[in-house]
Amino acid sequence: MKNTIKKIAASISAAVLCALPVVNSLTANAYAGPDARYTFRKNYACSSNYHIKDVVFSWSINSNGTSAPQANAIASGTFINGNSGAQNRHIGAGTYSPKNNNIVGGLFSQSFYSTTPNFTEYSNTIYTYNTSGNLVSGAVSASPTFLVGDLNLDKAINEDDFQILYSGIRSKTNNFTTSYKFSYFGIMNVVVGNVGHNYSPYAFDINDDGYLSQADVNMFLQYLSNPTYRFAK
Repeated sequence: MKNTIKKIAASISAAVLCALPVVNSLTANAYAGPDARYTFRKNYACSSNYHIKDVVFSWSINSNGTSAPQANAIASGTFINGNSGAQNRHIGAGTYSPKNNNIVGGLFSQSFYSTTPNFTEYSNTIYTYNTSGNLVSGAVSASPTFLVGDLNLDKAINEDDFQILYSGIRSKTNNFTTSYKFSYFGIMNVVVGNVGHNYSPYAFDINDDGYLSQADVNMFLQYLSNPTYRFAK
């Protein structure tokens, strides 16, 4: 498998390091420089049709060696940025309004870069309002925070994780011939070396688009082959 990985990686050109988005001075991404290769992510999803109009969210983390959490739309929608900061903290916050008020499944994510595979999470709040303007408790839930690419949970991102990713996505995409839209509330059983384990499907969605596909495999290979590449937030 390792020789195969090297051959595949050799065929992929080095990726250009993504430019960091600019936020206000209180949460400047200068806290995490180009050497911050760890990407932490949290997904937000709804399991039923709650006629969602707005989701007001906030995520507070330590600022030492990290960047401010940035939001990414998984389902079409708009954001109003509400990022702020406090002493030794980044606060990634805002309002997400889905284009489709009847959306079910993944809505958006928040991610940040870190110089180490460890960080401190202070708080995470979610308030969901329906099209009638009423607060709907529990309509949108957030996943546990996870280190993107660390599928075996050892706080390292390497070829062991790639084997899990490759096997899992290949089995769900008919040997990479299609894309697989997964459930954010589902479970995937992935077999590597005749041993199977259960995983959350969103952990395999490296590019954070709501699907499992060859694109996720390619992005992981770029990370392994290029020491300056990091997963996009």
